[in-house]
Amino acid sequence: MQSSSSSDTSDDQTVNNGDIERNTLADNSKHSYLAVFRRIPVPLHRERVGTQVLRTIAFLAIVLCIFQYFWIQHINNGLSRVSNGPFDVVFWKLNRQSPEIWDDERQAFIHDAIPVPVHSHNDYSRGIPLFEALGSGCISVEADIHLRGSDLLVGHTSKGLKSDSNLRSMYLAPLQRMIQLRNKGTYEEEWRGIFRSSPHQTVVLLVDVKTSGPETFAELHAQLQPLRDLDFLTYWNGTERIIRPLTVVASGNAPFESILALDSAHRDIFWDAKLENLFTLNDDLDVDPPIYGFNQSNSYFASTRWTNARLFVPPLNYTYPEGTKINAYMKDMALPHIEQAKARGLISRFWDTPEGPPNLREIAWRVLIKLKTGILNMDDMGTVRARASGWGSL
Repeated sequence: MQSSSSSDTSDDQTVNNGDIERNTLADNSKHSYLAVFRRIPVPLHRERVGTQVLRTIAFLAIVLCIFQYFWIQHINNGLSRVSNGPFDVVFWKLNRQSPEIWDDERQAFIHDAIPVPVHSHNDYSRGIPLFEALGSGCISVEADIHLRGSDLLVGHTSKGLKSDSNLRSMYLAPLQRMIQLRNKGTYEEEWRGIFRSSPHQTVVLLVDVKTSGPETFAELHAQLQPLRDLDFLTYWNGTERIIRPLTVVASGNAPFESILALDSAHRDIFWDAKLENLFTLNDDLDVDPPIYGFNQSNSYFASTRWTNARLFVPPLNYTYPEGTKINAYMKDMALPHIEQAKARGLISRFWDTPEGPPNLREIAWRVLIKLKTGILNMDDMGTVRARASGWGSL
């Protein structure tokens, strides 16, 4: 009996020793895991495994979506125009400050461009501001200006403006130089514009004033003096508009009062009137010819956002309320915007036209061209060059 009891005791001790060894190994394993991962291991449960699998699947799905997004962008970029046209070849690797931009070959390229009624929207954002637009045949370019001290810096917003990107160096001085080159040997009262095929085509510099109106306008007027002295600026002489190689139009924060305050016998900055609001209290439509507040003496463009456009007349079967007397004012206000602008001698312009999808953009352009808008806002100069021959008669 004693031997049996001793045997049982020995077996219990063996079991206990085994448990102690296993516990010791487990403790050592935990301590090792804790030393490496800084946390106590948690036993794997079926629910936890399922959660981890779902998280992994969700992560992979997100990665796949991101990949697909960039792949679509890559495909879209592949469908974009490749810069390999004549302009791209002639002006390859040049910028607006490159001396080579003034050599005979490149200047001849610009002067030989076929002018088209296209406005280079936010022109300063181009690879070669002004030069690319003119080389594409654009007859209008746009510069946003900010008054800084006594200078007019060019940029869309006040952030990131640079002192060397100013109105003089980017637009006024190059335009003056190009026009002077075109007018060597001309007699007084004669002038030639930038384009050889249309020597009396004026080029519009649309200046969008971003800072305080009166002060910025005054500085703009002062900086135009060299061009004014050379008689290169279109002006109103008191009875008619005298066209010259360059026409300056003010927009944005430029005050209309500042334009009216200019010399009425030599007003050489014109207003970009609001196309959706051309009717004024100064209009007198009961006389012949009608008198308009916005007219050729003070304005040049009449512009509005695309979403404001009124492009068509009311339906022929439209009936006014009984007893309504249709007068000249009602007829004028019912006119499509393009016709309203023409009646005042102004050029209609629609900005913020659809940029995409391509078919919607094409429809907007076709409608404006068919309705004979005065000038077409464009951002892609490659598209302008590709279609210049089709728009030449617009």
